[in-house]
Amino acid sequence: MTMSTAERSRFFWRCIAAVLLAFLSGCGEPPKIERGAFQVPEDAMVADCEPGEYGGIFVLNETTQPTTFNPQVPNNVSTSLILSRILSSLVDYDPRTEQFVPGLAKSWEVSEDKLSYTFNLRRGIRWSDGEPFTADDVVFTFDCILSEVVDPETGEARPKYPSRYYEQYIINGEKIRYEKIDDYTVRFHVPTIYAPFIYDISQPILPRHKLYQSFEDGSFTKQWSTQVAIESPVEIVGTGPFMIRSYKPGERLVMTPNPHYWRVDREGQRLPYLDYLVLKFVAESNTAIAHFATGKSDASGIGADDLIWVRKAADTYDFKIFDRGPSASVNFFWFNQHRGKNEEGTAYVPAHKLRWFTDKRFRQAVQYGLNRKGMIDALLFGKGEPLTSIIPPAQGKWHNPDLPRYDYNPDKARELLREAGFSWREDGRLIDSEGVPVAFTLLLVESASYDKIGVTFVENMKDLGMDVKIERSDFATLLRRTDDTFNYDITILGWGSSSAAYDPSGSKALYLSSGVYHQWYPEQPEPATEWEARIDELIGLQERTLDMDQRVAYMHEVQAILADELPLLYGFSPITYAGIKKKWRNVYVPSAGTMLWNIDEIWTEDPE
Repeated sequence: MTMSTAERSRFFWRCIAAVLLAFLSGCGEPPKIERGAFQVPEDAMVADCEPGEYGGIFVLNETTQPTTFNPQVPNNVSTSLILSRILSSLVDYDPRTEQFVPGLAKSWEVSEDKLSYTFNLRRGIRWSDGEPFTADDVVFTFDCILSEVVDPETGEARPKYPSRYYEQYIINGEKIRYEKIDDYTVRFHVPTIYAPFIYDISQPILPRHKLYQSFEDGSFTKQWSTQVAIESPVEIVGTGPFMIRSYKPGERLVMTPNPHYWRVDREGQRLPYLDYLVLKFVAESNTAIAHFATGKSDASGIGADDLIWVRKAADTYDFKIFDRGPSASVNFFWFNQHRGKNEEGTAYVPAHKLRWFTDKRFRQAVQYGLNRKGMIDALLFGKGEPLTSIIPPAQGKWHNPDLPRYDYNPDKARELLREAGFSWREDGRLIDSEGVPVAFTLLLVESASYDKIGVTFVENMKDLGMDVKIERSDFATLLRRTDDTFNYDITILGWGSSSAAYDPSGSKALYLSSGVYHQWYPEQPEPATEWEARIDELIGLQERTLDMDQRVAYMHEVQAILADELPLLYGFSPITYAGIKKKWRNVYVPSAGTMLWNIDEIWTEDPE
């Protein structure tokens, strides 16, 4: 008997499920998922979704493995997504309504003077190990971020544990304050009106009973490592929909339902519906997409360059493709404009290169000389748009639509270079006003797509008489060189978030001259230029008004300054797509953020 392609896919899937369950249990009998063993919290949140049925294994392919399971240790987008399924926050973001909604806090009130926020916590919530969740956990979480110690060498206060969140809670030069009112009430105080507060407070809450001792003894950032997930995953507890069942690096991460999760459906069934959420690790995104397109996983992002061939398999493997529109992520080049010196007293950037890189006419010429439309046609089959701002059109009202486009125009590029004192030798090489030939190196992450972008950049700059070499490195090395040693000329990276929510506060560390992610010259002791000082001022102004139209106007001015000065040379925004098997219910794919933002609500009538 012969089987159709769809039948073979179903047979394959059932085999995978059987093997997976046998692997998890260590024998032929699959482990039983307990349902209804624990009382539903009195303040359980009722999900606004179609009631479903229990069961099913949801398989995803991931190219990036988790780096930690401690959310306050620096991590990547993939790790943040995993942690969002294990831990919960006081508030959540609903992309359907584009509003923040109650999470661990069932409600909150803002004081009349807008300087205090009082959060009323849900009663009856328990951590995945059964311990009660209370206000002590909230206070502990913010202690982990904001507690300080005195540096013995400088005598200055610094964070007890370095955290990417620390600066986020410094408002107008002062730390936010917070206090426990009772076991189910926490109040936060801000030093001045601060519009993004609810956005900023969506911080994963940590269990005090598990991590307090390490907070005290200095080992906090070493807790919940990947080794703990391998050897003793039960130690990693959360209030999110899932908990870790097993982790095998290079192979898979298996998650099962948190039996104490605090959300239920309209019929009182505790979420999530899934029995297993499985992340299988693969080496490349091409492999992940191929697995999805041949029925071996349940969902996948799909690049514009893969859309045509993946779409041909949709009927065979019974999946649907969603057009998510232009990406909410951005990508950009930037030149190293650091004015400082290393420990040996050598300038990070040689004087002649710093002259070039700090001249906006040079940067504008490079942007005009970059054929981004050609990149889009070659890489994305035309499915994308050149960017004009750090805030892409996908962010709606925050995007300034009235910015210069810098469309490909080599003649305009040459005109700007002449204005800046550059000229060309007889052999076509570009030289500066002191006769120095223009040559620099483009630092790239090792990646097929970045390689194609890099080759186009080199060829475009060659047309302007510039000699550009490509140097490739792994991601960690690139970050070390751009964020620490400042040993580079120009590079390109993406900038985005796993959340569909957007507020300029989330990128404050990029906008501010003192910010750690102010890529072209980070952590400036004082603004190096007048325009950077103006951006610093505008970021403060937009944070300190509750008038949304005024906030948007301030951010439009920020974008106008960046578009004129061009410390960031913008790339392009691809049209993005997502595929999900049709058997899954309660699917809602937002235009930005993770397509599985409501994974706790997803269910199937066909658990296989």
